[in-house]
Amino acid sequence: MAGKKSWRLATGMLIASVAGSLLLVTPGMVEAQSGTVVGTVLDTETGLALSGVTVRVEGTDVGAVSNPAGRFAVRGVPVGSQTLVIEYLGYGTVTERVDVTSDVVSVRIEITTEAIGVEGLTVVGQRRGQAAALGQQLAAPTITNVVAADQIGRFPDANIGDAIKRIPGITVIQDQGEARFGLIRGTEPRLNSVMINGERIPSAEAEVREVQLDLVPSDMVAQVEVTKALTPDMDADAIGGSVNIVTRAAPADQRIAVTLGSGYNFLASEPMGIGNVVFGQRFAQDRLGLILSGSYYDHQLGSDNIEAEWNDDGNGAFVEEFQIREYQVQRIRRSVSAALDFRLDDANTVTWRSMYNHRDDWENRFRLVIKKMDEPDGAGNTMAKVERQSKGGIGTDRVDNRRLEDQRTQSHSLSGEHIFSGVLMEWSAQWARASEERPNERYIQFVQKDVPVVANISDPRRPTFTLPATVPADFELDELSEEFQNTQDTDRNARLDFSIPLLAGRTEIRFGGRAREKEKTRENDFYEYDANGISSLADVATADYSNPDYLAGDYSAGDFATEEYLGGLDFQDGSAFEEERKLDEFVAANYAAEEQILAGYAMLEQKLGDQLEVIAGARVERTSVDYAGFEFIDDDESFSPTTGSQEYTDVFPSLIATYRLTSMSNIRAAWTNTISRPNYYDLVPYRIVSQEDSELEVGNPDLQPTTSMNFDLMFEQFFSNVGLISAGVFYKDIEDFIFGYTVDDALDPVTNTTFDEITRPENGGSASLFGFEVAVQRALPAGFGIYANYTFNESSVEGLPILGRESEDLPLPGTSRHTMNGSLSFDASNLTLRASVNLQDAFIDPGEVGDSAFFDRYYDRALTLDLNGEVVVTPTIRAFFEANNLTNQPLRYYQGVSERLMQEEFYSTRVQIGIKADLR
Repeated sequence: MAGKKSWRLATGMLIASVAGSLLLVTPGMVEAQSGTVVGTVLDTETGLALSGVTVRVEGTDVGAVSNPAGRFAVRGVPVGSQTLVIEYLGYGTVTERVDVTSDVVSVRIEITTEAIGVEGLTVVGQRRGQAAALGQQLAAPTITNVVAADQIGRFPDANIGDAIKRIPGITVIQDQGEARFGLIRGTEPRLNSVMINGERIPSAEAEVREVQLDLVPSDMVAQVEVTKALTPDMDADAIGGSVNIVTRAAPADQRIAVTLGSGYNFLASEPMGIGNVVFGQRFAQDRLGLILSGSYYDHQLGSDNIEAEWNDDGNGAFVEEFQIREYQVQRIRRSVSAALDFRLDDANTVTWRSMYNHRDDWENRFRLVIKKMDEPDGAGNTMAKVERQSKGGIGTDRVDNRRLEDQRTQSHSLSGEHIFSGVLMEWSAQWARASEERPNERYIQFVQKDVPVVANISDPRRPTFTLPATVPADFELDELSEEFQNTQDTDRNARLDFSIPLLAGRTEIRFGGRAREKEKTRENDFYEYDANGISSLADVATADYSNPDYLAGDYSAGDFATEEYLGGLDFQDGSAFEEERKLDEFVAANYAAEEQILAGYAMLEQKLGDQLEVIAGARVERTSVDYAGFEFIDDDESFSPTTGSQEYTDVFPSLIATYRLTSMSNIRAAWTNTISRPNYYDLVPYRIVSQEDSELEVGNPDLQPTTSMNFDLMFEQFFSNVGLISAGVFYKDIEDFIFGYTVDDALDPVTNTTFDEITRPENGGSASLFGFEVAVQRALPAGFGIYANYTFNESSVEGLPILGRESEDLPLPGTSRHTMNGSLSFDASNLTLRASVNLQDAFIDPGEVGDSAFFDRYYDRALTLDLNGEVVVTPTIRAFFEANNLTNQPLRYYQGVSERLMQEEFYSTRVQIGIKADLR
């Protein structure tokens, strides 16, 4: 591995020195007889700005692509009368004459649907977004997928996580029926990055780096960009790829849009509330632009869940623990964003952007646990410990007897673009924070020991367990507790970039730097109570939470303490409750981490001939991490503070080539190098001991970052009637991937104690990942259209540091072998209908790799079907309907083999209806 890193370092230094020599160019060396043309491209009919429009100067290599605000800047334009050629997928070609001086010239370009029909096709609103996205993808310097807001709106996806699963090569991990984390090209969420407007955002999750995509509503964005081959000016910590969420920019003309709707979840049998509003306008002779957006989503949902843990004592597999869970959940997601841009003059713009996302999850969970089961006899008889646990919260107006998970993210940035003597200078400063708070989370648990159980595991997908009739007095109080959790993750980022055009647009050099600083903390607290007058389940208010229509099968949860009873307990009453602060339940989970990253890059963009474009450059990143935590000393039940740090420097060379076969087709090739750093908490040398379950969790301060050398080859064919066919292959050579390693019946060398399970994050040697992807977007005859893509991944791991598994042919954890999206649409003058299917194959959970294949945890294959449509009521009002998860696809994990159930959670189907009004 050292040799490979040294070779990469040497290669990077060579490329950097070549590119760096060009940085000696001064602004005075830029062509003296050239100027800059800036402007906005608008749709005359709607007044909306058009993004993804290619603007080039006829007879030269100079050009640019309009951004989501419709703005473009073409630098290095020869002085004199020039013709701008404006090209937009689905619109055709338009020309505009402009007199260029050595200064900055501003133009306003308006194009109309009458002038840009293509073979009788009228580009309606639904296709403008798709045209914009494909236009940017066509002109992009690297391998990128772009999805515009209009295209996102054509699918019934409530959040960004569900929206990006339609992009080639992306799979998702669900939470309560919504996509929470994304996996790009077979790489786990930690190996990918998420940004808002090009700036990294922190994670509200306590122990990981990955960002919760279900926090961001899909109706709050202008477009989503997924870059799969990073250029040197991008942060290098994205092995799979980088997701950039672009918020709305101020429109060229006033825009007011409102969405109102409702819905119904068939499991919770409760209504939903949906709302969105957008206001945008320009002021002060168009120099000041403002856009405000707000979104509200109230979803009453739930889930029916069963879980199992299997073991094998040599006579065959059996279930040693089984759970039946009933969830009742309400999820409210609120989001607001604002952008204010001020054009000081044609060459200088300053922009302020803010986005705030707030999601509340209120949850009650009722859990029946049948545990500590030995291998049953021939008739299925065994003995077990049975627990009945209720989870909720304090009975205040805010928490309302339910467990509240309050997650928030906010991002605020100030940025500028300045053009002087043909040189583009861009800068930004950003502050962002993510937080998760769980106040007054309460548990009450009753237990009965030595319960006779009859196990039936003849169908391992649906194992059943017969218990004797419940006698409340036989269930003794085992736990009464209240927990407080608080996590904060704060980012401070700053960057400065320069871009210098040379040789009449055939050459451009870019260089710049970035500073990133992060602070992440978790502060939990835990209290346990002895209750006077509560000795068994018979002493509390109970209810039967069994559901005759339980989606997971013929299972009955039975009686539990009610959420109202648990929330109404007054723990401050010293005569009724004796409080004990349980340090062993929370201290080792608390930690603080600080990370600083300093980065610099240099890159050369060169046109060789009329068709070949090359990007060569390198990025250097210096990482420094400091962390502090606690370890639990089992001998005397005390805690000891622990600290640690890491420092390392990496060089990331890259070479990217695009060969333009025609104006509508590309062949792209890329060699890039990337990194993914360990989760902060994994580095902390913590020790968490669970005496009751005989489990030990430990951190690993010796974890190394994961690195990857990536190769990509892609062909793209675009079509003037807004379509695309693409096919590509990719290969990743990965070093030091990280996985969660669980050992059963293992000896802890620190305390000389044998635990049933010891879990520790480990580096896993090397891995290779090969894959290919194909995609098609085409309009078909009679108003039909197709949107489809497929990705195949083949991966293998070498040198897995698990005794007995070193030579095992194991796929890379987190890698889904097959991923497929398909959508068939129908568009008429006043009606749009779409049916969409999404398939992702099984993969090993990176957090749970066992000491043998029997104990590996797999995320199972999933197939979902959605329907949606729109009806044009008036020119400004549309009615919509959506139906999600018509297949009632559960979240399912299995242990070792697909037949062996580990978890299965059902969410049922939800439907939504409403209206969208564009009042501009």
